[in-house]
Amino acid sequence: MRMGRKAKIAATLGPSCSEPKTLARMVAAGLDVARLNLSHGEPAGQRRLALRLRQAATAGHRVVALMADLQGPRLRVGRLEGGALELKAGRSVELHAGVEETGPGAIPVTYAALTTSVDRGGRVLIDDGKIELVVLARRRGTVRCEVVRGGIVHDRKGINLPGSRLDVPALTAKDRRDLATAVELGADWLAVSFVQSAKDVELARRLTERAGRRLPVMAKIERREALARLDEIVEAADGLLVARGDLGVEMAPEEVPPLQKQIIALANAAGKPVVTATQMLESMRESPRPTRAEASDVANAVLDGSDCLLLTAETAMGRYPVESVKMMHRIIECAEAIRRPLRTDNPGQSLSVPQSICLAGCRTAYEVGARSLAVFTQSGFSARQVARFRPETPILAFAADATVARALALQWGVEPRTLVAQTSIEQMVEALDRVLIAERRARRGEIVVVLAGSPLGVAGTTNWMHVHAVGSRVHARA
Repeated sequence: MRMGRKAKIAATLGPSCSEPKTLARMVAAGLDVARLNLSHGEPAGQRRLALRLRQAATAGHRVVALMADLQGPRLRVGRLEGGALELKAGRSVELHAGVEETGPGAIPVTYAALTTSVDRGGRVLIDDGKIELVVLARRRGTVRCEVVRGGIVHDRKGINLPGSRLDVPALTAKDRRDLATAVELGADWLAVSFVQSAKDVELARRLTERAGRRLPVMAKIERREALARLDEIVEAADGLLVARGDLGVEMAPEEVPPLQKQIIALANAAGKPVVTATQMLESMRESPRPTRAEASDVANAVLDGSDCLLLTAETAMGRYPVESVKMMHRIIECAEAIRRPLRTDNPGQSLSVPQSICLAGCRTAYEVGARSLAVFTQSGFSARQVARFRPETPILAFAADATVARALALQWGVEPRTLVAQTSIEQMVEALDRVLIAERRARRGEIVVVLAGSPLGVAGTTNWMHVHAVGSRVHARA
């Protein structure tokens, strides 16, 4: 199935879309990336979901990436007496640190270092900021707070401490177990939660290698600490995810939109894919149609330069998972109807030889009206570099490794394919012709621009561009 749009659609797997028929319909509707939230479920259930996704993608003749998302060092409420506790504004309440359960009227908090992480006057937010407390006093193991914004606290709800430095490891013991599960499942991306520095990204990458396979790492930008070190995180990570939910809890809502644009711009300039997430079509959890504001939000994320847009609760828990994917597809197509120029700027740095070849390929494809930009890539680097310039010409990326091809399903404008490695450029172009003709992507005599590296099979060596008439012979040395 061919898609006219360039920005990709990711959706979170969950109870609402766990059945094979639903997954098949989501793939047919345009799903490019499936997010497996490792905060929930057990390995057996996660394996079942991953297998069903692979089967749906194969049956639908689509390349769909699987992104495993680690929980990270999330602070949570423990178990409350009766499962819930009502807090009223103006009253006080005690938080007990490092415990799963406590007495009536108090809130157990799983984070043991709570008392040393907050100061008097500091804010404590519960359940995505729905409930707000302010710290009055602290002593060993206990923090006394005043309720500023009340409500009902339930078991296991998340806690945020805006402006506080958390004394937690970058990857918890659970994250390390889940990371090994992600490698075992054959995940194509690893999303790391609550990244605070480049070291967090590098640690996650090393752990994937120890587990048996190097996964590209998606750094989730969720805390103020990450914003202070954004440049180093962009450089270290393979991709970024703008997690607007936690960002919106950490800071004022009006601060999030400009931050979203800033993060996307930095990722675009670095040639790294960027995902925009959280409440994109939130009302479609219960309604078959989004609000006009949500449609505008999705469109603006596309115009900002997002490579991929992520549906979360809409597909994991909502009533309309398939309709949510279809709606996002339609909104993206309309947004992309606004023509934008080829992006040729690269602020503050010169282009490398592979990047220059990729830019030249984009320009040439436009000038000659090529049917496609065909990129032969070993690691995915060449395809990402072509995509960074945002050409109007369709990008077909051919990789010998299926895992490389699947990872590219997240990248703006790239249609990945798996193609058996060839021993010469002549054989490579002949194989390309067979694919183009079989898929009716081009007829004999029509023009495609081909990008590759010589010698073949070596990552990062893109140095060859050819304007090719489909069906004609190529004479080249590799």
